[in-house]
Amino acid sequence: MPEEIKEKAKEIHLKSNEKCSICTCGKSKSLPYCDNEHRKLNEEKGTNYKSLKIISKQDTDIFVYSQVWDENKQE
Repeated sequence: MPEEIKEKAKEIHLKSNEKCSICTCGKSKSLPYCDNEHRKLNEEKGTNYKSLKIISKQDTDIFVYSQVWDENKQE
């Protein structure tokens, strides 16, 4: 993983067979998790953001990062 991304990536612990919703719009107040702020953004800007759903077969740790998080940071 490139160092620049590694520094910005968020570590998430996924539990076996539990759904995890990841923010794709960058507006969530609880990044990297989705808090449905994309719904407001979609309505205001005419975008079509949706959360990324992840379900793991086993307990595991992952790192996630989206450039959109930097572009759409909360102000």
